[in-house]
Amino acid sequence: QSTWGAALEKVDSSNGCLTVIPGSHKDYPLLHHDYPEWEGGVNKMYHGIKIDQSVVDKRIHVEMEKGDVVFFHPLLIHGSGMNKTQGFRKAICCHYASSDCYLIKIKGTSQELIADEAVEAYANKINKFSKLPVNIPTNLDKTELYTEFWRRKSRLVCGREG
Repeated sequence: QSTWGAALEKVDSSNGCLTVIPGSHKDYPLLHHDYPEWEGGVNKMYHGIKIDQSVVDKRIHVEMEKGDVVFFHPLLIHGSGMNKTQGFRKAICCHYASSDCYLIKIKGTSQELIADEAVEAYANKINKFSKLPVNIPTNLDKTELYTEFWRRKSRLVCGREG
């Protein structure tokens, strides 16, 4: 598994560059996700983890010039702060996983809130560009819709399905 990010323009702490806690992918299990309480707040649908301040104090800012690329383990504790400038923070992120990976059941977990928000945001985005409104049926389990969305969005790049 691997995650990478490429800066399309200079990113630093003023425009919310990536921050990481070195070695955290080895030291911590997958932690509960929610809106983190960061100074200056976070962007809508930016979910993070709640951890001790002593761990947060270990974070480093990954400032990058246009064209720089960073690779890291997907379980490394990482995130980005709020963009405090009038400009943009342009970057591309990509996640790769083994074909043996599988979607976990999220019903009843901390991921359920994320699923609900993602389904709602997706419906809002479709409604913005569609001539016909999209309403999520109330009897539909959003966690199942979320899982199906990611199943369809993911695709095998090479090799065989696991």
